[in-house]
Amino acid sequence: MKRLTPLLVLALLAGGVFAADEPAVTLVIRNARVFDGRAAQLREGTDIVIAGNKIVSLGAAANIPATARVIDAGGRVVIPGLIDAHIHPSVAVPFTGLSDSDPSYIVARSIVEARGILMRGFTSVRDMGGPSFGLKRAIDEGLVEGPRIFPSGAIISQTGGHGDHRNRSDSPPRVWSGRTDIAEQQGFALTADGPDQVLAAVREQLRLGATQIKLTAGGGISSAWDPIDSVQFLAPELRAAVEAAADWGTYVAVHAYTPLAIRRSVEAGVRSIEHAHLIDEATMKLIAERGVYLSPQAWLFGGGGSPGAPPGASTAPLTPVQISQREKAALVATGLDRMMQLAKKYNVKVAFGTDVFGSPRAFAMESGEFGARLRWFTPLEILRQATSINGDLLAMSGPRNPYGRLGVIEPGALADVLIVAADPLQDIRVLEKPEQNLLAIIKDGKVVRSSL
Repeated sequence: MKRLTPLLVLALLAGGVFAADEPAVTLVIRNARVFDGRAAQLREGTDIVIAGNKIVSLGAAANIPATARVIDAGGRVVIPGLIDAHIHPSVAVPFTGLSDSDPSYIVARSIVEARGILMRGFTSVRDMGGPSFGLKRAIDEGLVEGPRIFPSGAIISQTGGHGDHRNRSDSPPRVWSGRTDIAEQQGFALTADGPDQVLAAVREQLRLGATQIKLTAGGGISSAWDPIDSVQFLAPELRAAVEAAADWGTYVAVHAYTPLAIRRSVEAGVRSIEHAHLIDEATMKLIAERGVYLSPQAWLFGGGGSPGAPPGASTAPLTPVQISQREKAALVATGLDRMMQLAKKYNVKVAFGTDVFGSPRAFAMESGEFGARLRWFTPLEILRQATSINGDLLAMSGPRNPYGRLGVIEPGALADVLIVAADPLQDIRVLEKPEQNLLAIIKDGKVVRSSL
C-alpha cells in the first residue's frame, strides 16, 4: 500500500474522504406552517428536520430513518421556543423573605418555578440577577426540567442602591463592618463602591459563569430605601464594569428608569437597559443611535402586578416601606405608554421580558406579557421580540454563550420549537394559555411535552 504523505492526507481531508458522518436525524415535524422568528409570512407545508439538538433543514423531508420520531403538526403553526429576557428564576421568594427562608427551600421553589417557565413555552431565559448557576447546571445535565438559563449572577449595586436590601437595623456594608448581609451571602446581590470594587464584583460573577453582567444604575421599586429618581454608580464605575465584561467578550445590562441614569449608562457603554419607564425622548433617541436594547415590561407596570389582594391576604395596615414601594410603582406606571410610543417612533430594539419573581402567583402570570403589549405592538412584532430579537440579545454574550443560535427556526439553530393550536400571528393571546394551546414543546431537540 502506498504510504500517505502529509500533503496527501491534507488533500484527502479537503476532499471529504475522512469527513465526519452527518448526525443522524432524530426528529421530524411534518406538515407545519412555520414562523421562523423573523419573516412576516408563514412558511406553508414545511417539514422541520432535526438531528440531535439542531435543526438541519426545512422543506420536504425524505429518507427519514426508522429510528427518528415523526410528529405530524397537521397544518398548525410552529414557532421558535420563546425567550424571556428578564426574569429571576432563583428569586423564588420575596427579597424580604430571604432572611427567614431556608436556602434549601428557596432552591426547591426555584426548581418548581423553572419547570413552570418551560411549560409556558419559554425554552430559554436571561436571568437578570440571582444565584442560578447551580439551577442552570442541573437543567443542562438533565437532572431537572427547565429553560436554558443565561445567568448574570449577583445583582451588583452601590451601597444604598437598588440591590442593597439590608434593613435599617442590619450591619453597615462589609467594607466597614466586615459582615455581609443574607442577600450577599446567598449570591442574590453584591454591593460594590468605586471602580476597583466594581471590577472585582464583575470579575467574580464572570468567574462563577455569568454570561452577562447586571448592575443597578438607578432607584427601584422592590428596594426599600432608594428613591426612584436616584442615580446610582458614577460614570467611572459603570465604565469599569463595561470594560471588565468586554474583556471576557460579553456586555453589561443595567436596571434604570430615569433619563439621567439611562444616559449615563449608555454613554459608559452599557448594551441593555432594563425597564426605562421614565425615559424622555432625547434619551430614547440616544438608545436608538447606539443600538442599545430596551428591555421593558408592560404587564408588571400596567396593572398586572397588582390586580387586587389575593384571597386570604393580610388586612393589616401598610408599613411605611410598603407605602413607599406602592408610590414608586405608581410613578413608574405613568411612564409606560410614553416609553413604548417612543421606542416605536425611533425603531429601538425592544426585547421581551417579564421581571417576574418572588412568588408562585407572580411566576404564573409570566405569559400575561403577550397581551399587555398589544396596546403598542402587533402580534408579529411581539412574537419577534420573544423569539429572534431576544435571540440576538442573548448572542451578545459572545463566547460566554455556552449554547448556540436561538430564537429562530433555520438550519444550524438549536432545535427549540413549539407547536401551537391556533395562529399567534392572528391572536397573540393564545400564548397566554400554554396548557391549552401549546400542543408540543420541544427543547434542544427533545420532546418535553406533546399531545399530538
